[in-house]
Amino acid sequence: MFARVSHGQAVIRAEHNWPSFNFQWLGRGMLLLLCGLLAGWLIQRLADPMTLPFHKIRVQGALVHVNESMLRQSVVDEVQGGYFNIDVAALRQTVEQLPWVRTAAVRRVWPDAVVINVIEQQPLAVWAKGGLLNNHGELFKPKQSSRPKHLPLFVAPEGMEHNVTELYRDLSAQLAPLELRIVELRLDNRRAVQLQLHNGIELVLGREERLARLQRFVTVYNKTLAHHVTRIRRVDLRYSNGIAVQWDNATTQVKS
Repeated sequence: MFARVSHGQAVIRAEHNWPSFNFQWLGRGMLLLLCGLLAGWLIQRLADPMTLPFHKIRVQGALVHVNESMLRQSVVDEVQGGYFNIDVAALRQTVEQLPWVRTAAVRRVWPDAVVINVIEQQPLAVWAKGGLLNNHGELFKPKQSSRPKHLPLFVAPEGMEHNVTELYRDLSAQLAPLELRIVELRLDNRRAVQLQLHNGIELVLGREERLARLQRFVTVYNKTLAHHVTRIRRVDLRYSNGIAVQWDNATTQVKS
């Protein structure tokens, strides 16, 4: 407040400094509040199992041992939620617990489908201590009734699954040109190896130089033994310069 004199009269004028109000900031605040409320409502709606429920379960993959209808039945309880609140990781774990499933991938497909891609176990051999080995040397245990017939038998110490699988591959590759198959592979605690072939011949490879010893058998087999298969019972390859052949009624040493 101040006084001013004009033409001999005192004029008193009062001035007040009122705080200014920014309506622009008020509008922005209300807009943010509205957006927050809308986002909360949207999140609540998306979390509702009744929002976009699943109606389809599709199974993909080359299925031989996996029963598609049983697979769907095993996961049906876990796909009761909506599109946005289903636990894909838990669903994958449920599928991979099935004995003939090695790996699985699960994905959502808009707007109401779950797609499950399955890679089956590829059985390689029967593990004598129980179960089957796949072609990666991994143990799995399907029901006895679902196991394929005519798989080779692996007898080895526990924990040697991968070792015996690799050994089987190497030995089988050497025998393949002769059209001979391994029906039983034994690896004892000393790591000594014995093979039983599909034609009834038993091969004793021992602990050392097993691939070299088997190659010696391949060479002698082509030259001599192939003509006497029905008479051969056992071939001992643990000799440095030859092999010992046990016939039906005698044993003979053959130099390589």
